Amino acid sequence: MLTFVRILSGISLLTLLASCQQDIETPEPTVTPPVQEANINFTYTYPTESKGQTFLAPAPSGRLASDKLTLLFEKEPRPAGLGIEERVEFVLPKGKQKAGLVGTYTLSSQPDPGQGEVLATYERPAYGTGIYLNKYSGNSHRLEGSFVITEFNSARQLISGSYTFTIRNAKDPYVYLAVGSQADSRRDCEIKSYGTFTEIPLL
Repeated sequence: MLTFVRILSGISLLTLLASCQQDIETPEPTVTPPVQEANINFTYTYPTESKGQTFLAPAPSGRLASDKLTLLFEKEPRPAGLGIEERVEFVLPKGKQKAGLVGTYTLSSQPDPGQGEVLATYERPAYGTGIYLNKYSGNSHRLEGSFVITEFNSARQLISGSYTFTIRNAKDPYVYLAVGSQADSRRDCEIKSYGTFTEIPLL
């Protein structure tokens, strides 16, 4: 009889412990902020030279507005408050979005940017006065490539995909042209960029 009582007491204790464990809230898993990797390659036509770099965009951002989708990837700011060093941006107008957003999109390009679906822009903002910023897009240059959305989670407003583009007949983005210059003597080059983005939150 004593053994039976002990068994019942043990079962009651286990039941109580299990009940207490259920009352303890499980902490939410830590969410790692998305980081987008951008690969930028420069090939100069004269003299023959090429160089490339990869940078991480620590705070990629996206916005799905009523008229367009915008994705922006920026390199970490320059030191001493000198601003952003590089950025890649994509703009997809509402009228050219596919159902559910997922799909492969063509890029706007000269001589007729309106024929493309996504406007891709590569920029190296000027950090001084009296010089032009170095900005290259399908509105001003010939671009080749594509922009791909592989997944769009409408419930969580997260977007994933990839891109690749080549900017033809560009001028050296590492050299800035002074305002009022009569001629642009910078070297010609091609700018190639490719990258992927995973679960970028849309505002």
